[in-house]
Amino acid sequence: MWIVLAAPHYPPRNIGGVEFFVQSLARWLHQQGHRVEVVCVEKIEYGPFPRVTARVDQAEGFPVHWLTVRWRKGPLGLRDRFDNPAMELWFRAYFHSRNPDVFHLHSGYLLTVAPLRAARKAGIPTVVSLHDFWFLCAHHTLLRPSGEVCPGPEDPAGCAYCWLSQGRRYRWLERGLIQLGVEHPHRQAGRFLRLWPFFQPWVQVMETRLRTTLAELNQASEIHSPSRFLVRLHQAFGMRSERISLIPHFVPPDLTSIPSIRGRENPSGIHVVYIGQIAPHKGIHVLIEGMRRAKAMLSLEDAPRLQLTIYGNDQAFPDYRRLLEQKIGEDPTIRLAGILPRERLGEALAEADWLALPSIWPENSPIVVLEALAAGVPVLASAVGGIPEAVRQGENGWLVPPGDPEAIAQVLIRSVRERGWLEQLRMRAKPIFSFEHAMSAWISLYSEIAGKAQVPRAVEEAVAHEPA
Repeated sequence: MWIVLAAPHYPPRNIGGVEFFVQSLARWLHQQGHRVEVVCVEKIEYGPFPRVTARVDQAEGFPVHWLTVRWRKGPLGLRDRFDNPAMELWFRAYFHSRNPDVFHLHSGYLLTVAPLRAARKAGIPTVVSLHDFWFLCAHHTLLRPSGEVCPGPEDPAGCAYCWLSQGRRYRWLERGLIQLGVEHPHRQAGRFLRLWPFFQPWVQVMETRLRTTLAELNQASEIHSPSRFLVRLHQAFGMRSERISLIPHFVPPDLTSIPSIRGRENPSGIHVVYIGQIAPHKGIHVLIEGMRRAKAMLSLEDAPRLQLTIYGNDQAFPDYRRLLEQKIGEDPTIRLAGILPRERLGEALAEADWLALPSIWPENSPIVVLEALAAGVPVLASAVGGIPEAVRQGENGWLVPPGDPEAIAQVLIRSVRERGWLEQLRMRAKPIFSFEHAMSAWISLYSEIAGKAQVPRAVEEAVAHEPA
């Protein structure tokens, strides 16, 4: 078969769970003799009209098309971010010069819905993977600039205000309503600004955004989600209920084949590791505060045994990095270790007693959690989003309320004082879903929608094996 995979980013320029998911899938398809091409975004620029250009790289053994995308500013620029006319023209030309069996879009972030429309007009079957909340949220995180978690696009005026409040000059209105004790100040701020002419185009484009993204999503041949949580959330705002495949994220087999990871003994201390984006919604500040509280409640002998290593790009959000540095202070047991190269992931997990994911936003199905469990490392995570579908309380990890440093501290204290408890969690940490099973599910799904197979038995088995 011939499969085209499109993703917002791709290694090595960007590294993360979705990026390695797409790369692993593309490499496996290529190794199995299928024809595969990848399309991703390399650069964003701004100008008076939308434009998309591309360069092609063959370093992977198959073509990777790196796009440079131009957005306009103002309400038109916001529209370019979800339905870019230049993106549709590029993909129409791309599909015209090729005729793949399947087009697989991994989130609409940066790529917009335009590739789906172009593929549909070309008669190419499509799969959409829901990796985030992009089809519902212009930020794709369901997080407001204030850090508050949003329940969803209930009001286009609120969404417009949310977008504009990225600029500090708009935040005074929400802060003033909070001081007056107004309920739902964010929503009320949007309703107040509706009266002003400058604000109306932003509201209109947000109304158009939700209508357009869901319409294109619902016309895909198949919708894929790695978690039930993400399906329920999207259906609450209009996503269809049929032709949805629940296939859990997979972990490449290299992590489970490293013998040094399992059965680790570290009598000298408890090492907590965070791996991921260094951004406010990831709750790293909550984790550091939890560490500090735990140390304050432990004896002088036990406190230094707690160690925290934070891996990730700490240059993307300089203000947040400075906040973390202030919280760490002079504590030598907590360190910002920078970006973790993929080839060192097994090494980092081999040194970990806990993989921490203290997110304050509704994570979907974080691949780093599955990687840790596959490596035999228990997970300490927030009970949000799809995380509880993989992390089972007291079995392969521990769940805490989001934004609760005290709950984190209590878990860390117990880890120091009851090492046997932690070892029991480690012994029960294991892969959630095998790489081989996942690849079988994907090729069956591709074959079915391309009209090259009958009932996709592997997909049905994937759903049956997914954790409840």
